[in-house]
Amino acid sequence: MSARLGLLALGLAAALAACGPGETPEQKAAARLAKAEAAMNECKQRVGLAEIPTPDKVILDDPATRGQQMTPEIAGQLRLKVQCRLELDELLAARRR
Repeated sequence: MSARLGLLALGLAAALAACGPGETPEQKAAARLAKAEAAMNECKQRVGLAEIPTPDKVILDDPATRGQQMTPEIAGQLRLKVQCRLELDELLAARRR
């Protein structure tokens, strides 16, 4: 009988621990954003473009820069959009939430 009681107590403790307060949606969003920013910075370091600002969109043919002379910053942004696409997608999605 005491073994059953011990198992019951253990099960109850596990159930209560699972129902405890977890992260709030805001905390989860902040953690996701921090993780995405770190991954983007790591990718920028890996491709040698740490000094280039992180793009705010993934559009390669941006009307805002169309027809402009190719500058090192514009070329760097294009490289980041291609070489760090997964990280950029996750970062932009995390920023939208």
